[in-house]
Amino acid sequence: MDEVGKRLRSARIEKGYTLDDLQQITKIQKRYLLALEQGKFDELPGDFYVRGFIKQYATTVGLDGEEIVNDYEAQTPATRPRDYEQGVSKTRTAGHRNNSVGKWLRDNLGKVIIGLVALVIIASLYFYVSRLANQPKTQIPDQSSKVVSSKKSSASSSSQKSSSSSSSAQSSSKKDGLSVKQAGDANTFTVKNLPSGSNKLVVTATKRAWVMVTVTGGTGSTWQAVLTEGQSHDIVIPNGVTTIAVRMGNAAETTLKINDKSVPIPADATSVQNYTLNFESNN
Repeated sequence: MDEVGKRLRSARIEKGYTLDDLQQITKIQKRYLLALEQGKFDELPGDFYVRGFIKQYATTVGLDGEEIVNDYEAQTPATRPRDYEQGVSKTRTAGHRNNSVGKWLRDNLGKVIIGLVALVIIASLYFYVSRLANQPKTQIPDQSSKVVSSKKSSASSSSQKSSSSSSSAQSSSKKDGLSVKQAGDANTFTVKNLPSGSNKLVVTATKRAWVMVTVTGGTGSTWQAVLTEGQSHDIVIPNGVTTIAVRMGNAAETTLKINDKSVPIPADATSVQNYTLNFESNN
């Protein structure tokens, strides 16, 4: 396993790169780069990212990325991934629970049937009594009811006019609402009409994915993490933001939203992708 790390380190030194230089170029954390060189692949987020990081590292220092990945795979024992083993364990546990539930049902089937019949009878009585209680009572119409009805009709008409006016105003405001569109290439987007006040970028993983977000402008910030399946994270978009750079380790299984507006990431996006969001000033 150390042979792959030695080749990567030798190529980096030959290129004259430091680990800090390589971190700046590849956007891979320095501790992961060091783990690759030392052959400590178990310190990386997962086997999927090991291959991606090895290929990107090798390509950056002038090596054949595919060849280095093949060397790594040839030297890696053909063991099942940790996620697979956990899945098998969960399946076995679920199977055991299902067997216990089935046995309980067999032993108590008579009681369950009696309980269901009793429940149906109670529900029928309840609905019958409710229906009797809700039957309309006969009322003698008088002149005052007509006056009230007239007033209600007038109030309803005014309410409809107000609602129509409000809908027109909302429709007009939506024309100038938040817009996120591709600009130039598939990985660059232009954000227009960002509302004033509180805004956020929502990152959601449909499967396990590593993500890094760098905010430029305003207070500026950087965040990165490995999101598990179904996990989301909110990044506050500060006032004065100009650019947000997003690097994804599993782009096909990751989505982005600005407030409730989806960023149209291409459906055929490959695993590792860099996206840029350019924000236009509202002034």
